Amino acid sequence: MARTPSRQLVPPARVAEIAELAEAVADEHCPNGGVDPEAVADANGITISFGPYQSSFDGMLEHRAGRFHIYCNLDRVRRRDSPRARFTLAHELGHYYLDEHRNALAAGLAGAHGSQCQYESRNLVEQEADHFASNLLMPPRRFVAAAKGLPPGLEGIMSLARRFNTSITSTAIRYAATDVAPCAVIKWSWTGYAWKWLSTEFFRARFRRTIESRESVSEGSPTWRALNRELPPDNGFFEAGTTASAWFPSVRQGQLRDLLFIEQAIPLGRFGVLTFLYPLSEKGVRNLFSPQSDTNPFPGH
Repeated sequence: MARTPSRQLVPPARVAEIAELAEAVADEHCPNGGVDPEAVADANGITISFGPYQSSFDGMLEHRAGRFHIYCNLDRVRRRDSPRARFTLAHELGHYYLDEHRNALAAGLAGAHGSQCQYESRNLVEQEADHFASNLLMPPRRFVAAAKGLPPGLEGIMSLARRFNTSITSTAIRYAATDVAPCAVIKWSWTGYAWKWLSTEFFRARFRRTIESRESVSEGSPTWRALNRELPPDNGFFEAGTTASAWFPSVRQGQLRDLLFIEQAIPLGRFGVLTFLYPLSEKGVRNLFSPQSDTNPFPGH
């Protein structure tokens, strides 16, 4: 889901449809506690192979002789029970549960192909499967209920990630997508900007286009420190105050919209750095809502 309107290919109505389907699957097969994608696969007669398949894909759904089979690449996901492995299995289940994907595979209209999961692909089909995976592993009603009362920002997100056994990245995106609080999630690879995800309230307040180069990141800021591979504090992430003008080029320093934010940044190992921004005052963001901007047509941006 990467991270400009032109790259977010799934229309909002389709996103909502996929979320409803994924939550229904979760409620049917894993109604209590966490969701086990292996159990969902087994219930549908889908077999799974975990193996070292080098770096070409995270997962792959294959149809052969009337059966579906998932390959999960341990060279990419590391462990069978890792959050990335769980997301990969849920992503491939998305290809199975989404009728258009499954029917194309079964009819031979689409061959088995390797998937890169966790919002790394710009392909429509892959983005749809990512949406399914996120909503399967973190069903919206359960996720929102679990988020209530947690500390804001990365502390709460890390708690949710442990509860749902999901990655920090997918959990942060879910946090923004379900509008738990006004926020922006920005992903950096080690070579530069990758994508962003905005909550609806950030979009309505016209906090939309963020800085997109490492050179624009303020020296000494949490993100700058993470990108420069400093060792984070014991809680796992850097944190400091910042302003809207430091992150959103359309905001001039000192104007009414130059609100105070908390900036947090967490290193993601080989996957880069995640920046999380949220306002000191949610009321301040809501006061900036534009009547003409009530709908976010690009929920990832």
